[in-house]
Amino acid sequence: MSDASPTASRRLYIRTYGCQMNVYDSERMADVLAPLGYAMTERPEEADLVVLNTCHIREKATEKVYSELGQLKALKTERVAAGLGMTIAVAGCVAQAEGEEILRRQPAVDLVVGPQAYHQLPELIARTHRARGERLAADFAPEAKFDALGPGRSTRGVTAFLTVQEGCDKFCTFCVVPYTRGGEWSRPAEAILAEARSLAARGVREVTLLGQNVNAWSGEGGLGGLARQLARIEGLDRIRYTTSHPRDMDDDLIAAHAELPQLMPYLHLPVQSGSDRILKAMNRGHTAESYLRLVEKIRAARPDIALSGDFIVGFPGERESDFEATLALVREV
Repeated sequence: MSDASPTASRRLYIRTYGCQMNVYDSERMADVLAPLGYAMTERPEEADLVVLNTCHIREKATEKVYSELGQLKALKTERVAAGLGMTIAVAGCVAQAEGEEILRRQPAVDLVVGPQAYHQLPELIARTHRARGERLAADFAPEAKFDALGPGRSTRGVTAFLTVQEGCDKFCTFCVVPYTRGGEWSRPAEAILAEARSLAARGVREVTLLGQNVNAWSGEGGLGGLARQLARIEGLDRIRYTTSHPRDMDDDLIAAHAELPQLMPYLHLPVQSGSDRILKAMNRGHTAESYLRLVEKIRAARPDIALSGDFIVGFPGERESDFEATLALVREV
């Protein structure tokens, strides 16, 4: 039970860093806090509760969080002096990776919430207000989070993100995701479809399916089968998905691009390098040649498809010849 009245007038400020999944998570945080009386504000100085939803992919992004916490500490001191309160929460992947370090480096932080635990925010905030209980909550199963959230959510506009998969089992040598989001886990199709229907009923016409490896969604029929089910929802006119891994781009998903007018002719398919030597060092599990053949199959199914990718330049040990191999792959694609 929370100690907050549902009709209380409280202000919530959420600062979102990083990927689209963090944008989705921030929206759901606002949803779970609304019954406690929290309404959104764009001004942190007005906020009773400030949530920094963080990203751990880049070191600079992590340091930005600590810089922002320093500014929030000053705001919190001002509000306390004026007889007002401010609760500061750090959520997301930095929270997962550096939970105790955050509390040590910045005592103004009241609680730390990992990406699989933000559905616990109401209770954690209530505990904080009562000055007892845990300040750190990071280790929760993703299914518990989604079970607690339910399909209903607030939306603005005709587009929305929809998380279908979380985590990664690939362990690329440059990536922290398996350590901050955990192993690959797929939401049940029934839950995804229920949320999509709810979004369509609220006027959403385009959904972007999200996952660290979205095309690794492991429900029956794979992501191609899920796209076919989503395409049957009345009012849902456009379907996108991101981010994909070349190893999980199967023939059925490629076929869905040819079959479904709702599936937009766009694909973000990171390759990272055109050098097999560097790809092996990255532990990518594919070669430049296998990537090129995959692109051929995708284009054969959907000739007008637009492609984008991610590339790492200057990977440790990269030579000029490796860089030139990447440029050659870009030119060929």
